Amino acid sequence: MKRTVSALLILVLLLSCLPLAQAADEPVTILLGSDFQNNCYDPGYNRYLYDDTPLAEQPRSVALSGLLASVAADGITPDAALFVGDYTDHFQSDKNDTHGSSEGIGYIRTMLDGAFGEGYTSSHATVFAQGNHDYAGTPELAASGLQPYDDDDAFLVYVINEGDFPYNQYRLDSAESTVAATAQRLGDSMEALADAGEKRPILILCHVPLHYSSRYSGGDNAYASLIFSALNEPAEELNVLFLFGHNHSGASADYEAGWGGAVNFVARGQTLDVNSPEHGAAGTNRQTLNFTYMNAGYVGYSTSATNDTRTVSVLSVYDNRVVVSRYDAQGEYTAAESLGQTNPKKPGEGEVANYPLTVPLLTQSEFTISAVSAAPAYGSVEVKGSYVRAVPNENYAVSGWTLSPADAATVTRDGDRFFLSDLRADCTLTVDFAEIYCVSQQFADVDRSQWYHDGIDYAVSHGLFKGVASGRFDPEGTMTRAMLVTVLYRLDGAPAIAPDSGFSDVPENEWYAQAVTWGRLRGIVGGVGGGRFAPEDKVTREQTATILYRYAACKGISTSAAADISAFRDAACVSVYAEAPMAWSVSEGLIGGIGGNRLDPQGSATRAQLAVILMRYCLKH
Repeated sequence: MKRTVSALLILVLLLSCLPLAQAADEPVTILLGSDFQNNCYDPGYNRYLYDDTPLAEQPRSVALSGLLASVAADGITPDAALFVGDYTDHFQSDKNDTHGSSEGIGYIRTMLDGAFGEGYTSSHATVFAQGNHDYAGTPELAASGLQPYDDDDAFLVYVINEGDFPYNQYRLDSAESTVAATAQRLGDSMEALADAGEKRPILILCHVPLHYSSRYSGGDNAYASLIFSALNEPAEELNVLFLFGHNHSGASADYEAGWGGAVNFVARGQTLDVNSPEHGAAGTNRQTLNFTYMNAGYVGYSTSATNDTRTVSVLSVYDNRVVVSRYDAQGEYTAAESLGQTNPKKPGEGEVANYPLTVPLLTQSEFTISAVSAAPAYGSVEVKGSYVRAVPNENYAVSGWTLSPADAATVTRDGDRFFLSDLRADCTLTVDFAEIYCVSQQFADVDRSQWYHDGIDYAVSHGLFKGVASGRFDPEGTMTRAMLVTVLYRLDGAPAIAPDSGFSDVPENEWYAQAVTWGRLRGIVGGVGGGRFAPEDKVTREQTATILYRYAACKGISTSAAADISAFRDAACVSVYAEAPMAWSVSEGLIGGIGGNRLDPQGSATRAQLAVILMRYCLKH
């Protein structure tokens, strides 16, 4: 869309006011909204309904005034204000100068000044993208494409106006070529930013959404897949937030149940049903997002009695994350009402969580972040770019953390995620976990202060061991050959297999028959001679080492490591067949010496010992 030179200069001046990316506790804040319109659907659609009502008294103005007051009451003065289209009840074809987009944008500016201080809009960036109701010649609208920016700005803005991605694609002959050209420009810009290593958040303002809508039988945004395809691949290396409007609020029958505006949010890595010409009412086109997809917030329009939610969004931009907050007229909005991460009615579509939501950013740093679990039996950790995700095991929770060196970075905890900012050196985050429910408490004979406690917890919670009769675990009970092969069979996922052990003492109807068959076919266990397996014989420590050694090899794990076991007093007692497995088990830390510096290779292995050995194996492999 063409702009006058003066308008461009104004936009450059406004955008140059964007502050620097600040320290972790001083984010850059951005106010977002869309659809400054009145609900003209009652008693019937009439876009002239409010022409004779003073603007300050119209429902849209009253609603936005309350939303802005809610943000201001929380002590927030946004560093920028971005709106995603539709500033009038009229259509752009009306070219209505009296009650058109200029009037609506002007009054939004007035309300921003009223909420955040006189002169706010003259000293802070404000960007208005075009919606389908906005006349293309409205001078206050932003130009299409990447907005001017400085190297020290905290974020970038890319505008897709109505003229580039029209809503009524179902009835425009030129819609496909128009959207294709827009997609090409978008893709080229994003690829250039990715090639340049851009890691700042890129906010795409696009009034028309990408997801399938039943509106006009899916024809409202029929070529959305072109925009998605051009964006999604380069977005894999970028921090993109796609902000849309247009779908109105709530579960209106005129549009799509549960997928209106106001609070919708879909996280990077989740899926979106992207519209395409071939979609159809019964079809789906679910695509995994490499970007964040969310409604900017509805400041006026609502067509639903079931979810009459009006909100604005506030993005808090840190150097390694963006925190998404919503505000309604009552204050910070925390209800779980959104698709994606925050839809309790469809938990399969994403983690259920309330606002505020944290969007991790891909960042660049000359320093390396590493992480370790202080208690591997209780939980694990993952390094994901600039943050560390803690993954507690079932019945455990994060209990604390330490950073080494302590002054290498600023650490901000958000639930089970730890964001490291202001990196000044290579560093390691150590995460502590604590037990919140002890699985072993169901067993009367398990002493939770003993060395075997964690191993029994682990083995039972992962389904490797079960208790014995009368609520007991029998930690000092000996393992039989049948028990050990059954435990490994469970560890392998208990694959379906017809019992055919090949051993005369393993009847097909015994509880261990499938496990013994599995072990024999994979070369993990063999017989004891005479066509027998000896399932009830006690398994020795060297047999345990040998069976685990074979299991590891079967799973493709290297068994070449070998410790020098000659220092043990009874090393000469290790059977020849078990020498390599025992040396490997000692080197892996699975089996150690017992009292008197002995390996006790022919000694029987207890259930408690096996639980600990298997925990060590699983945590390492």
